[in-house]
Order: sequence, then structure tokens, then C-alpha cells
Amino acid sequence: MKKILVVGGDERAVHLASLLESAGYEVGTIGLETGDEKTAEIDQADLLLFPYPFAMKNDCVPTYTGLTLHPSDVLDHVKSDAIILSGQGIDSYVLAQNESGKHITLCYYAGSDAFLQMNADISAEASVYEAMQRTKKTIMNMTVLVIGYGLFGRATARRLKALGAADVWVAARREQPRIQAQNDGMRAIAIADMPSIAERIAIILNTVPAHVMERSFLNALSKEACILELASAPYGFAKADAESLDIHPLILPALPAKYAPHTAAQALMNVATELIAEASK
Repeated sequence: MKKILVVGGDERAVHLASLLESAGYEVGTIGLETGDEKTAEIDQADLLLFPYPFAMKNDCVPTYTGLTLHPSDVLDHVKSDAIILSGQGIDSYVLAQNESGKHITLCYYAGSDAFLQMNADISAEASVYEAMQRTKKTIMNMTVLVIGYGLFGRATARRLKALGAADVWVAARREQPRIQAQNDGMRAIAIADMPSIAERIAIILNTVPAHVMERSFLNALSKEACILELASAPYGFAKADAESLDIHPLILPALPAKYAPHTAAQALMNVATELIAEASK
């Protein structure tokens, strides 16, 4: 593995490039430093690292410098046997290249369980920090609700419990995660039953990217309740319901990048170096 090219991204990508250079790799960037696209030498890159998550805006890869960068601006010039590591969403662009005769290997950050866990832990720590910042209170003795009990939800609930929350409720559709939450020392409830506990909840942390907070639940919340929306679009609430009830959930995307970009970059690097080691065998 001779050269690595970090393509677009946010502050995590800037730190990722620096970490890789410090580890002795030859690293180029596009969209992370002004003018770096002129010296990127795309056709020389053995491994290209696209952003995680791969969230395009106006059909362009997000860049730190604001450079307009379409995936084809890069992929049209990659060598035939290049390896790409990315968030999910780039597959159709890579497929088009391979249909034209290239043999690009596509790998996903999300294919690494260790990465997913580390990313969930960073996000959980950030969400607890945001909860305290927004309420100006400690978590101790609060009653809180975490919606969803995947890696992120579980990591968040555990931190809230460790900080002394009076009750940590976990809402999930399926019985299995509710049983898991109870085994972890939480209180569990079906999402459909959330209105029954709404009035006692001080902070709601939603990790489910679907409209799980129905109007009946929102209407039953106390006026002082704080809703932290931690999921991606379409989010856990209907905009019309929230507006009509004068409720303003705090939408908090990309917490790892905002809260701990250096640690988040290390999580990305761990996957990249594992891939490099595997490719070198």
C-alpha cells in the first residue's frame, strides 16, 4: 500500500490524514486544504478514504474547504485496482466505474464491529454532554428516556445510568431489546406506550430515524422537557406535530465530528489500517 488519498469530509478527515502521516503513510488529500485537489495525484492512490457517513449534498462529496467535488471527479481517475473505504451510499458510483472495466474494491467502515462500537461510544458521550449543556443541570436524579436500544442507544443509556439518573427508561419496538435493557438495569417500555410515562420525563434522547414520537406523546410531555434528536433524517418526530405544539427538538447531527473529531478520526484510522494489513497479506 503505497499511497492513501483522503477524499473530502469534515474535521475528522483532517485529523485522519494527520494520523496516517504520523504513522508513516504517504497521504494526499482532496477538499481538506485549499488547492489540495491540484496535487492529489488521484491516479497514484492505492487506497481512497471517503467520508463517514457518506452524506452527499447537491450530488457532491462534502469537503472541509467547500470545494465542489462530485464522486466521478475522483472515481474517473482512480487506478483500476484501487481500494475504496467509505460510508454507505457510494456503491452506485463505484459500480458504474467497474461496469466500464475497472476492478475497484469497495469496503465500508460499518463493516467493522469495533468501529461501530467506538463510534457509538463517542456519540453517547457527546449526547450526555449536550443534554447537560442544554438543561444546565446534572443528570443525577433525573428521569430520562432513550428511544432505541442499538449500539448508540445502549451506550447512551449506560452513561446516563452511571451518572446517577433516577430512572433511565428505554423505549423499543421489539421485545428483545427491551429485555436487554432491563437486564442492563434500565426500565423498558414499548414505543407505543411512551405517552403513559411522558409527563415524568425530563430529557428524551432519540436514536431512531423514524417518526416514533407521535403527537400523543409530544402533547403529554412537560413544558420543561428537553428533546435531543440524535438520529438522522427523517428524525423521530413529525415537524408539523412539533410546530403545532410549540415543541422544538434539538437536532444534533454528526456528534463525533463536533464533539471529539480527533477520537473519531482514530476510529476511522483503525479501520483503514486493518484494511491495509489485510490487503498486504
